Amino acid sequence: MAEADEPLEDTIPIITMGRYGCITKKDRPSDDAFLAMLGSAQNIIHLALQDLGPVCIPGFKIGLPGCAWPNDILNVLAKVLWERGVDVEIVVSNPASVPAGLSPLEAVYGNGWSCVDVAAEIIKRIKKQYPDAEDSALRTKIEDNLRVAFIRHECGSTYSDGMNMGMHAKHFIVDDVATYVGSQNMYECDLAEWGVVIDDAEQTKKFMDTYWNPLWKYSYTGEDVDVDAVMDGLDTERDGGDATDLDDEMMEQMRIAGRANAGVQCSCLYDSE
Repeated sequence: MAEADEPLEDTIPIITMGRYGCITKKDRPSDDAFLAMLGSAQNIIHLALQDLGPVCIPGFKIGLPGCAWPNDILNVLAKVLWERGVDVEIVVSNPASVPAGLSPLEAVYGNGWSCVDVAAEIIKRIKKQYPDAEDSALRTKIEDNLRVAFIRHECGSTYSDGMNMGMHAKHFIVDDVATYVGSQNMYECDLAEWGVVIDDAEQTKKFMDTYWNPLWKYSYTGEDVDVDAVMDGLDTERDGGDATDLDDEMMEQMRIAGRANAGVQCSCLYDSE
């Protein structure tokens, strides 16, 4: 039997990561692992995400009451971008991307945010952590290191029926070496989740050749983020409001948005609070 410290041949290092979500009160081990992975980046981070901002109230560009942007994740992205000049590349769903001919009240992938919103929330976390950062330096970071795009294919950002493209991916790559793929979204959603990290450059290259590189080739055009719009949007409040005092109409809006985001149409399991 091989000793633990002996190298093994023909193996691929894989780490499983999960969380129980709201089933437990404290433990979120995969959240900690996400932060550690992103925080370890030295060169580049690629993210293919269903979305990064919270679920919106249907028809409004504001998070559901009680919902907020994932500041722990944003803080780490901001830190490595600012301190190390790490490139951050993000692909998200187009807003109002509704699958399979359903209505927006039945299922939707894009939570409603623009790429400018995503970029602004990351730059906002730089300003929060580094209050002496000058606007000119922030602009340079947006231009040189931060790239955000809506998902596209060779023919554009819509399907043949005209529906906006969306994706259900929860996938990221750090320094072209380690890859996460699983069920956990980066936007706040306290569910039980499971995924794996493949900590191997050769296998990660296969992921990139077959998935990330084609995705990025067609998705990133440079047209989704305007530097001036990002800087103008740094003072915009995008988190949801206080959830402690909601009327029945707002509670119903929250339930509709939550069901749609989860792909739940009509179920007695969700008829009560």
